Amino acid sequence: MKYFLLIIILLLSYQAPAKTIEDQRTWVGFFGRKNITQKYDLWMEVQLRHDEGQQTMNQTLNRFGFLKNLNSDQEIGFLFAYVQTGLTKEYRPTLHHTYKKNWLENNFSLRNRLEFRDIENNESDSIRLRSQFRWLHPVTQNYNLVIWEEIFLNITNESWTGNRTFERNRAFVGTRLKFNELSYEIGYMNQYVPRKELSTMEHILTLYLFF
Repeated sequence: MKYFLLIIILLLSYQAPAKTIEDQRTWVGFFGRKNITQKYDLWMEVQLRHDEGQQTMNQTLNRFGFLKNLNSDQEIGFLFAYVQTGLTKEYRPTLHHTYKKNWLENNFSLRNRLEFRDIENNESDSIRLRSQFRWLHPVTQNYNLVIWEEIFLNITNESWTGNRTFERNRAFVGTRLKFNELSYEIGYMNQYVPRKELSTMEHILTLYLFF
C-alpha cells in the first residue's frame, strides 16, 4: 500500500516541461448493475461529458458488459465501450478485475481495466491499462466520503496517444449519498493529460447516479 501511495505522490508532484492549459468540465453519469444469475451481473452505463468553456458536449460514453463474482472480495468481467469525442468514434473491448476489502469499517478497492482501443479510420490501435484505487469512508448510514485515484498507462505507443507510457491521471474527492435503492456521488475530479507540446489540466464537477 505504501509503495502505491508513493507512486501517486510522485506522479502528482511531477511537473511536465510542456505548457499546460486548464479547462472546466461537467460530467454526468448513469450506472446500472443487475443480477442475472447467482454469479453473473449485467453492467450498463452512460456518461455525458460537457465542456464548459466551449459550451459543447465534449464526449459521450456508453459501456455495457458482464461481471462475474469470484468470491466476496473479487470480480472479473468483460465490458465494451463506445465513445464519441466530437466526430471521432472509438470502440473499447475491456478486461475488468476488481479487488475489494473492508477494514475498520472502511471500504478499499483496486480496480484494473485493460482496454483495447480502436479509433475509427485510424490504423494504429492502442492498449491501455488503467488502475483505480478507491477509499470509501462511512460517515452516517446513508452518507459516505469518497476518495479515489486512477492512473492510465499505455502498453503500446502511438502518436495519437502522445507516445507516452503515462497517459493521464484522475483524482476525485466527493460524497456518496444513498436514498432507497439509488446512490449518488457528487464531487470534484482533477484530470491531468500530459503531452509534449501542450498538456491539459481539467477541473471537473461530477454527478454520478447508481441504480
